[in-house]
Amino acid sequence: MPAAEVVRLLSTGGPGLGWLAGRAARGTAGLVLPTAAGRPRPSPELRTPAAPGDGRDALAPWTVPAVLFTPGQAAQLLGELSHADLAELPYGASVRWLVAAHDLAWRLVGRGRLLPELVREDGVPYARWRPAPDAAGHQELARLTAAVPPTLTLGAADGVRSAAGLVTDVMAVLVDSEARAALEDAGPLVKGGKAAGAAEAWAAALGAADGRMRAADPVETARLGERLAAWHASAAADDQPLRLCFRLTEPRGGDLGAGPGDGAEDDGWSLDFLVQAVDEPSLTVEAAEVWTRGPAQAALTRYADDPPQTVLAALTRAARTYQALRTALAGERPSGLRLDRAGALAFLREAAPALTEAGFGVLVPSWWQRKPALGMALTVREPQPGTVETSSIADRDAIVAFRWRVALGDQALTDKELTALAAARQPLVRLRGQWTEVDPERIAAVLAFLERAGSGTMTTGQALRIALDPTAAEAGLPVTVVTADDPADRLSGLGALLRGSAEHRPEPVAVPADFTATLRPYQQRGLDWLAFLSRLGLGAVLADDMGLGKTAQTLALLAVEREREGDRDRDRDGDPDWRDQSAYGPTLVVCPMSLVGNWRRETAAFAPELRVYVHHGAGRLTGTELAAAVRGADLVITTYGLVQRDHEALAAVTWRRLVVDEAQSVKNSATHQYRALRALPARHRIALTGTPVENRLAELHALLDLVNPGLFGTAGAFKERYAIPVERDGDAAVAAELRRRTGPFVLRRLKSDPAIARELPAKQHIKVVCNLTAEQAALYRAVVADMLARMDETRGLRRRAHVLAALGKLKQVCNHPAHFLGDGSSLDGRSGKLARLEETLETALAAGDKTLCFTQYAAFGALLRPHLARRLGTEVLFLHGGDPARAREDMVARFQETDGPAVFLLSLKAGGTGLNLTAASQVVHIDRWWNPAVEDQATDRAFRIGQPRDVQVRTFVCAGTVEERVDAMIEAKRTLADAAVGAVGAGDTAAANWLAELTTAELRDALRLSEEEAVSE
Repeated sequence: MPAAEVVRLLSTGGPGLGWLAGRAARGTAGLVLPTAAGRPRPSPELRTPAAPGDGRDALAPWTVPAVLFTPGQAAQLLGELSHADLAELPYGASVRWLVAAHDLAWRLVGRGRLLPELVREDGVPYARWRPAPDAAGHQELARLTAAVPPTLTLGAADGVRSAAGLVTDVMAVLVDSEARAALEDAGPLVKGGKAAGAAEAWAAALGAADGRMRAADPVETARLGERLAAWHASAAADDQPLRLCFRLTEPRGGDLGAGPGDGAEDDGWSLDFLVQAVDEPSLTVEAAEVWTRGPAQAALTRYADDPPQTVLAALTRAARTYQALRTALAGERPSGLRLDRAGALAFLREAAPALTEAGFGVLVPSWWQRKPALGMALTVREPQPGTVETSSIADRDAIVAFRWRVALGDQALTDKELTALAAARQPLVRLRGQWTEVDPERIAAVLAFLERAGSGTMTTGQALRIALDPTAAEAGLPVTVVTADDPADRLSGLGALLRGSAEHRPEPVAVPADFTATLRPYQQRGLDWLAFLSRLGLGAVLADDMGLGKTAQTLALLAVEREREGDRDRDRDGDPDWRDQSAYGPTLVVCPMSLVGNWRRETAAFAPELRVYVHHGAGRLTGTELAAAVRGADLVITTYGLVQRDHEALAAVTWRRLVVDEAQSVKNSATHQYRALRALPARHRIALTGTPVENRLAELHALLDLVNPGLFGTAGAFKERYAIPVERDGDAAVAAELRRRTGPFVLRRLKSDPAIARELPAKQHIKVVCNLTAEQAALYRAVVADMLARMDETRGLRRRAHVLAALGKLKQVCNHPAHFLGDGSSLDGRSGKLARLEETLETALAAGDKTLCFTQYAAFGALLRPHLARRLGTEVLFLHGGDPARAREDMVARFQETDGPAVFLLSLKAGGTGLNLTAASQVVHIDRWWNPAVEDQATDRAFRIGQPRDVQVRTFVCAGTVEERVDAMIEAKRTLADAAVGAVGAGDTAAANWLAELTTAELRDALRLSEEEAVSE
């Protein structure tokens, strides 16, 4: 039949077959066919009259016209044939078998039963997909092999080809074609450039049409092929119904140094062979039982016809990975291997991981998985009388005596154990009933170190640095244990801190009777913790959620200390500890200007006995006058700006304590303001913040270094140790270590904590999706078009600046055209977001609720205030950064009054922190700051202790715009600070970086306006 006729008949089966046949090549094919009378015999399935002959057919080569398909086209053709009706073109058993083979290949790809590989064809590297069937897949392949039609096993040269070989070749082609078809819609696996390595070239070729690797280094390609071959070997092991396992059993003996015949001399380790059913892991039998015709072998015959041969084959393959197994193979019925101590250690270190990677089961003693490491133990104590002159325990410069010892995990070794360890000269020893690995050379170095510098004196600060720095090492061993040992119990607090905050709760501190506030249980614990660290002279970061009473806890600490000092003044023979801590000077509170009045009011309300001095205003004192004025004060309040401006005068005072409120304001340690704060002389330091981490872990280090200068090392070292692994790599182990190291100095309580949540009203978050008006949509498209046009002309920082400027403009367009244009035009009817805001406020007013409305733009707030006042028929307050302190306080006081104004507009920067606005039960975020931590702070103006009602929080987002896309991104990024200290962190920086680094095409997609979603009718 001519090829054209075949194409025509295929087209009758449907458009898919016709499309494929029309694009196939026309040519000829060489076939081996039964031949009689000089002509090929027709297929018996065609039911044509038999050709004349003598019955002695012979196989002969013939060249016939053909329609030639590529592998991908052939796979698609077989898929179409599986459901086509070709009445005019019947096809025989060979084609039906190929359709069944394609169906199996398609199902294997769908179940993910395939592996990528690297092969060479005529010396050229190709990336291919090959089948990797499970047990059920193997059974289907066996049935497919048995059903191969005889006509497909005729070879052109060698007569007969193997049915299994045919199945292997056909399935390889079909699985590879189907895998590439599945990847076609997903785009390239790797966007590689000219500098792509072999791995990238291979990955890219896995999704390419022909699979050929291009521009790959031959040496790298060869190495990649070796690694893939090892991986495939493990996959081959997984595909077997039975798996060979190895179990290492340790000898029973005494501890190191226990005497003759103990564990130091016992080398009776054994490596036992086991057989396990892959689909039924609980069926595991000793290899020794496989060689007997007993119940164990009978149970395994369900999975393999000849279990002994299966075990031998697996053991032979394992011997290629672990050559010591060749000794066992030399035996008649291998069931295990005896090892000495060196052999056992070599198995644990090298063979066990290699065998596991190759797909074998490996069981090692549990202590190897969690073996305690050898380290150094540091014990500090009060020095002997007369040894050194000591200072107060409340000083990080206090002198303590120390002694170094060797530790196994968290247990210090005795001198006898260490001597026996050095004498053993073995890398695998038994200590305290448990085997462990040691380095004899390192033990010798430790002994030399202990003889040279095993004891002496150091400061409390040095001991803390050693305890907190996981990289600290002595004599080549890490420091794993730091404890305080003092019979007089003067160092008990330090010892508890060194052991870790999780196991220690500071002793309760009695609140003075004249302290008028009643502390809640969690606030009392905060006071106890502050007093505990204060006694040790160690700084604290009180990082409670906004509204949980950080100011009250701090004032309670000052009131406790004032009462104790009053007792000391009345009894000069009182507690010597407190005599040492007396007369350290007043406490300096540094806060934003907006909170000066708040500190003054809350001090008067909660701790009226404290003497307060405010260092602020044009007539403020300096020099000796300031020193004289603050001498009689308990509490001095000033602002961040004045710390830098009046630094010389403030630094001349010896401050008892420095309290930095809203400490996230100085999260950048490189600023002059931060350096001025850090340089102030203070015996104790406290940072108060509701957001210890907003964007980066560098902010946490800045806070820790502010309250405990130098204790956590340099910013660079902190970044290498913690920030990079946590932020870039998401390393959970490093994040846990960071929490453990910083935990004693950071107290973080969230409103979601069960004990605290019971004392708060409910908070309901509502996402309000707004549509743009036609005018807004036109302006939005114009801003995007202008930005994209500039992208082609700019690079680097200028390109980034254009992107960020465009983002700001788009946010203004989403707010209101008049906000973007700045032309003072009317606001009525031109903004979908403003319409939703008006509806929300009207509903709140009708329900008698007061509402806080936050915007990041003071200019937009200025536009909204007169418009909303006119539209709602009520007074609207507006607080922004330009308001003087007295005006701010008056607005807050009026809003808090029962009959005060019910709508309060606030700029996010000026009104998002420090204010107590619990009169509001509604909070509206008009435009996104794109930093949830900042928005949460603003919400906490209403959602805080003292709020008796439920709070509804609405966030306005314009549909189909960049606001909606960035909103989805930042909601997905609330993980960084949770990993570090349990806060929320994902800021403007994250959103800006994400958008600024996109390509022009990606920017176009990210910023485009989704017309069907965004524009209102």
